[in-house]
Amino acid sequence: MAIYMNYDGLKVKGNVTAEGYKDWIRLDSFQFGVGRHITMEAGHMSNREATRPSISEISVSKLMDTASSGLFKESLTGTAGVKVLVDIVRTQADKIEKYVSYEMEDVMVSSYSVSAGAESAPAESISLSFSKVTMSYTAADKKHAGKTPERVGYDLEAGKKI
Repeated sequence: MAIYMNYDGLKVKGNVTAEGYKDWIRLDSFQFGVGRHITMEAGHMSNREATRPSISEISVSKLMDTASSGLFKESLTGTAGVKVLVDIVRTQADKIEKYVSYEMEDVMVSSYSVSAGAESAPAESISLSFSKVTMSYTAADKKHAGKTPERVGYDLEAGKKI
């Protein structure tokens, strides 16, 4: 699988040349999480209560490339309001299929770091803060044909699902 990111409508361009993803940014990793506190009292499990979700920032890592200076600039002086897409895709001999997609709105780069060693290319770690996130998952049937994407999301500003 491959991971590609479109930052602000390709305002920051990457090196991807794959069909449908030209100039997207190639990522090596993507991390995102959600948690919520749920009360669990012995003998009273039917009365469990849950808090609102605690949603992490999205963290990505990548090797330094043509997008690096643009992402570094965004970490220093970027403003809110940016839209970011991250697609995790399956690469096949004759086509690329979207497996899962994350769309974030009102994004700001909240963290940027670089690590380098004598024997490897510099690697970047970037964290993205956002106010809305939507996940679209496309399941495949037994013949590997994509079904209709399932979409679910959350608006942190409103504190409700999208």
